Amino acid sequence: MDLDPTTGLPIDVAAFAPDVAVYAAMLDESGPPGWLDELELRPAPPFHRVGTHAVGEDGWLVPDAARSMELELRARLLEERREVVLSCLPSADRAAAATLDLVVEWLDGHGVEHDDVDGSEHPLAAVGRLIQEDVCLMVHRDGDWHLDAGVLCFPTLWELNDRLGLPTGRVHERVAHYGEIGARVDTFFDRLRPDRIVWRRNLSIKPFPHLHLPIRKVHAPTSPVDVGPDGSPFWIRSERQTLRRLAHLDAIVFTIKIQTVPARALLDRPDIARALADQLASWDDAIRDYKFSDVAHLNAFTTWLTAIAPR
Repeated sequence: MDLDPTTGLPIDVAAFAPDVAVYAAMLDESGPPGWLDELELRPAPPFHRVGTHAVGEDGWLVPDAARSMELELRARLLEERREVVLSCLPSADRAAAATLDLVVEWLDGHGVEHDDVDGSEHPLAAVGRLIQEDVCLMVHRDGDWHLDAGVLCFPTLWELNDRLGLPTGRVHERVAHYGEIGARVDTFFDRLRPDRIVWRRNLSIKPFPHLHLPIRKVHAPTSPVDVGPDGSPFWIRSERQTLRRLAHLDAIVFTIKIQTVPARALLDRPDIARALADQLASWDDAIRDYKFSDVAHLNAFTTWLTAIAPR
């Protein structure tokens, strides 16, 4: 596998870098994003929390200033890597069509301009061109919830086709400590009502801004880790996830919006930096290996956090 020497990413993945100037401008114009305050930063254990919160219809999707740039990137991926970013089993066909209807209705109802839908295109491909969020469809069949479809342009170190058709437990089998909450997740899915939308967040730290990461592991870059005074090359990456059940269909729409910001945002949020440093220090080996590809990255980033937010 040919790797990009700077990021350690495969060349065909590194080619789909976002325009980082857009994110830099968002930070410079508006300051640290509000979603930093939504991060769950309590020290472990536990290492995972279901941590869902109710949200109204207005908060289901979150278009932002990066929308145009990210939709262009998503369109490229759907054209050039369609077999990687889009899959749908027959069991999810009706849910895919219903999801497209929901998305178009939401955009129109909230005054968000969008291109016309191409009726000849698969409904999930159309969804992938309309919103910044990725969408996975969980279908209840054979006594369990299964990942039966998705448009997944911006995955965080996993591949859609690796997990297509699997029940929730197997979908998450590589996630460190998932067994501690797996039963609660299944129960939550069973009890989710069509009139309720919920959201949750996760967090990861990456030494690059790339959104499209359909790989199992990031190889350490060949250059040494050298953290700049502004925290470069590190980025704070969070998945804003929502779940809503489709009425009259035994399916759940799971959206994933990647929100990312240069680490320098924490220079203005020492409270977040201190809490994050405490959380990183509480991780065990399993979660460290899952969250960071290289312990040198973890140590370097933690040292920077401690430097900018001493106690």
